[in-house]
Formats: sequence, C-alpha cells, structure tokens
Amino acid sequence: MSLRLAIRTDGSTSIGLGHVMRCGALANALLAEGAQVVWLTTTPQHQPADLDPGIKRITLGSEAELVPALDRLAIKHVVADWKVTEPDRVAALRAGGRHVSLIGNFLHGAVPDLHVRQGFLPALSPSGAATLSGPKYLLLSKAYQGLPARLVADRATRILLSLGGTTTPVLARIRDRLSTAFGALDVEWRGPAATGTIPPLAEALRRADIGILAGGTTLHEAAATGLPALCVPIAPNQLERAEQFESVGLGISLNPDDPGFDRQFDSALNALVLDREHRTMMARTGQALVDGAGAARVARHLIGLAAAVRQESQ
Repeated sequence: MSLRLAIRTDGSTSIGLGHVMRCGALANALLAEGAQVVWLTTTPQHQPADLDPGIKRITLGSEAELVPALDRLAIKHVVADWKVTEPDRVAALRAGGRHVSLIGNFLHGAVPDLHVRQGFLPALSPSGAATLSGPKYLLLSKAYQGLPARLVADRATRILLSLGGTTTPVLARIRDRLSTAFGALDVEWRGPAATGTIPPLAEALRRADIGILAGGTTLHEAAATGLPALCVPIAPNQLERAEQFESVGLGISLNPDDPGFDRQFDSALNALVLDREHRTMMARTGQALVDGAGAARVARHLIGLAAAVRQESQ
C-alpha cells in the first residue's frame, strides 16, 4: 500500500510564491516515488504550472477545514509550508496522531516531527526536531537537474530581473536604475503573477548572464543553473538566505533599505558585467553546490519515515 500524504501550502502576491513552488517540486517527486499526494490550499489560483495532474487538488475555504479534510481522506502524514506557522496548530495535528513535516526556516515556536530547512548552509532546527538541511535538500523542480555547465560570456549583456512573486516597489526602482544607467544591456524582467498557474523560470535563468533576484527560492534555482546574481532581499525573512548566498560565493547581496543602495547597485552591476573571471567562479560554485535533486532526496526520506512509522504501529 503506497503512502498517502498531504501537502498544505498557499501563495499570493502578498506572501510570495516560493512556498508553492518548492512544495510543487516535492509533490511531483513524491508522486514519482510512488506516493499518493493530495494538494491542500486556500489559493488554488496560485499553483506551479508543472504540478503533475496525478496529484489530487483540494481547495480549503479556511484553515479550519484542514483537519476535516485530512480525516475524510484518512491522511496521517502532512507536509506544511505556511508563511506563518502556528505552534498550536502543529501540536494539535501531532496530538491527533499525524506525522508533521514543516518546510522553511522560521517555525515561530512550532515543533514538527521533521524540519526541512531551505538554505545554502546546513543548520539544525531551532525546534530540536530531526532536520534535513543544506543544499542537498533544496526543493527544486526537475528542470534544474542534470544541467550542463554554464557557458560564461566575456562581457555580460543579458540581465534577468525577477524579485519573486511578492508585490514590491523595489521592482520599479531597479527597473528605473537599469533604464537610466544600463540602457545598453538587454533586460528581461518578470513581475508577480496576479493569477493563474506560476510559469517556470528555468529557461529565463539559463538565458541570462546575470540575475537581479530577491532573497527567496529563486536564489536556489539560480545556483543550480550557475547564474551569477545580485541579490536584493525585499523582506526581513530573506536576509539570512541573502547573506548565505554571498558568503558561499554565489553572488553579491545588496540591501535596498541602505541609503547608498543606488550607488552600490550601479557599482556592483558594472563590475560584474566586465568581470568574466568572477562570474565564472560564481557559476562553477553554484552548480557544484546545488544539483537540483533535493526534492527527490526529501521525497525518499519521507517515504522511508512513513514505512518506519507504519512498522512501529503494527
């Protein structure tokens, strides 16, 4: 009997789309490993375009409908990726006999059975729970596996500007800087998707010579494609990942709240456009660090856990 597992996640232009994108990668990987997967969301208008049609999708009217849905489907294994995790909700799920895995770095005091952290450096869970952490466990779609080594141009000319799925005034500010000071560059930009399935970014990342990206899941995708980038974190919860991104040599992080941001942005982008050696080092580091197979590793781990839990209960 295959594992039946629920994934609970949401996305929007206010909370971002990284939650649903990484959960979509995991859902597809679980299905490929033979699990039955149910997708539970209050935002059905925001789903990955590549979410496998074999995944059952259920729209919740509110969070109060989660437990009745799990009861109705007889699901004992829940993977959740909330913007804000409520400790009492997680405790109630576990008290009800369910195994709870939480994705993300901020648990807000919740204690899961398994914590799947997302970052470039391994770290233990603040909850004390069992942890999967580091670049081996980054949740990316199959589009980021088995990619060839990036060909690095002598001079960068193609720029990808994408600050994720969250609406932010920083996007317009950077577009203005690019128009004013970098008119000779070919700029492709992606704004937040207001509705509908979330289009993949893999090909745009591979086409570009330099990315200008926020501090979310797209940084992991950029590393897998070997794309050197300027990281511009647009929310406090992105600062840790932005710092890791720079510290491991994948790119340069700039704080848009810094009074000297415009000057720093112009200087950093100018230098990176001309410095092929630096971009090559970033590209090689990223692709050596992130192989794109993290979702499959997490999926196999979850299925193994489920088998162990089933055996203990018999």
